[in-house]
Amino acid sequence: MVFRSSLPLATALLLLSQGAVGKPVPDTKAKLTQPIGMPTGFHTASLFEGPVPEIIALKPEDLRARDSNFTEVPAHIPAHLEIVDDAEIDKRFIFGDDNRVLWTDKSYPFSAMGKIQWSTGVFCSGALIGPRHVATAKHCAPLNNPGVSVRFMPAYYDGESFPGAYVTSILHLPGFSVNDPDADACDIKEDWAIFILDARLGDQRGGLGAKVIEPSLINKPELLHLGYPGDLSNGERPYRQERITIRDRFDCDATGGLSTDADVAGGMSGGPIWQNLNGVRYQLGVLSATSSAETVFAGGSNWITAVARSRQDYP
Repeated sequence: MVFRSSLPLATALLLLSQGAVGKPVPDTKAKLTQPIGMPTGFHTASLFEGPVPEIIALKPEDLRARDSNFTEVPAHIPAHLEIVDDAEIDKRFIFGDDNRVLWTDKSYPFSAMGKIQWSTGVFCSGALIGPRHVATAKHCAPLNNPGVSVRFMPAYYDGESFPGAYVTSILHLPGFSVNDPDADACDIKEDWAIFILDARLGDQRGGLGAKVIEPSLINKPELLHLGYPGDLSNGERPYRQERITIRDRFDCDATGGLSTDADVAGGMSGGPIWQNLNGVRYQLGVLSATSSAETVFAGGSNWITAVARSRQDYP
């Protein structure tokens, strides 16, 4: 969910999914919900000046051209990083059934997660998935906004905690869009993008591994998510949730998207859902869409192949 005040309605809204199996989401336009706006005057005309990223449209045949049997990409964990476990550290429950928790720890893996900021004020969430590779939602990429620059800031908390980096290239799979009026399950599954940075932030902050979901994970409350919600702290602080359950695959194919019970809001789009597998963090997808019944993460076979290819082609 992209978040910004005074955005055009179609850009700023949250996509609601009805969980239709292999069918278009019905009455999409009527079921969009506007996220909470930012305070008046919060944004300036341009927050910063940086390079305008090159948009690279991937082709399905390119993803299949070489060995594409990827189901897992290893985590990028430099030897110097302090790694924290997933114990309950400084937890603060917000209200009622909202299980998002203000998160202050900046050790790995949280050092690899951060805020994505457009020069125009739009913000989303994302995570390092390699030394200079960030996984986020496709609808968090300025594909139709010429002249917009983008910055990724790891462990952002009331400002840059560590030096960030500018996005120089954006890789995505065209032909899919959650903003289409007849968006279906495959539009959500392919709502991912890989950002290439102008600095190898992962060598200092680490990067998550990536996996295609294993059926044994379904209906187990074992997943985690982190992002920057606009309805809490104006998107200036990260909130984490644990014990998220993947209820099912959001029926495009057997690898995704992922239907979950995660608590989310505008600004958290693109944030990672991950698994702690014997101390190694594997990302399973990026936040894409939500409704009153479910929250859906993009990911799957094409995403994992794009992660692997981007590491190979943009070292």
